[in-house]
Amino acid sequence: MFSISVIDKFNQISIKDFLSFFHLSKKLIHLLQMQKKLFVNGTFYAFDFLLNTHDLIEIDWKGLHPDFPLTMKKEVKCVYEDDDIAIFDKPSGLLVHEDGKNFDTLTNRVSAYFQSKGYPYPVLPVHRIDSDTSGMVIFGKHPLAMSYLSYLFESQLIEKMYVCLVHGRLEQETGEIEKQIGGDRHSNKQVISSQGKTAKTSFEVVDYEEESTRLHVYIHGGRKHQIRVHLESIGFPILGDMLYGRKAANRLMLHFKKVSFKHPRNLELFTFTNLEPF
Repeated sequence: MFSISVIDKFNQISIKDFLSFFHLSKKLIHLLQMQKKLFVNGTFYAFDFLLNTHDLIEIDWKGLHPDFPLTMKKEVKCVYEDDDIAIFDKPSGLLVHEDGKNFDTLTNRVSAYFQSKGYPYPVLPVHRIDSDTSGMVIFGKHPLAMSYLSYLFESQLIEKMYVCLVHGRLEQETGEIEKQIGGDRHSNKQVISSQGKTAKTSFEVVDYEEESTRLHVYIHGGRKHQIRVHLESIGFPILGDMLYGRKAANRLMLHFKKVSFKHPRNLELFTFTNLEPF
């Protein structure tokens, strides 16, 4: 069974409030109680029971998790794993989720990876990155981590840093781009639009490489194609971006490199940096 030790923050907090902190759904909390799937120090209690520091919570998720995704037995690269999260390096050109046509996705590859290890429930991504973008994708290894991490991403409580190569020499060492982004009715592109949704991107120059500039980019929010649209809007499209830049390269030169957030196990700051492939 999944187990977690109660930290000081949750001392004298009810079981229900503990689960709610991690944004577990009301339905799942109800099922855990009705089916007596949660134990404190080996004993089942009603969910108004107050926890104490160092109590051991054990949860039997069997029958309460979503269905397993399809499996695709192809190579995946796990770059970090602990009891709660797993981080996989996604290559450029691979989808995170199925699109109705392609079933060779990172999610399905990870499903095969964990099922081959006999893992008892699905391990699912808590966010996504574009198919053409490479870099880390974070997976929750159990429903508590999935709910918590999904909430952090949706609420913009995670710091995300990308690395990219843009066409041209960007002399401005640091900057911010704050322009609204919306969908183009005539194509699958996103465009700068006064009718779009607010988006902010900040950047810093790392170095210069012949006719390109290497940037570290931070996104505040997460609109579709945000980095690509914002950088193109100031005249520095990402190399290899056939949708927005059409600058020659063998791939889109955009990579999700670094992430920081409060870890679900202890709520301490967790930072992970992935190697960049270009």
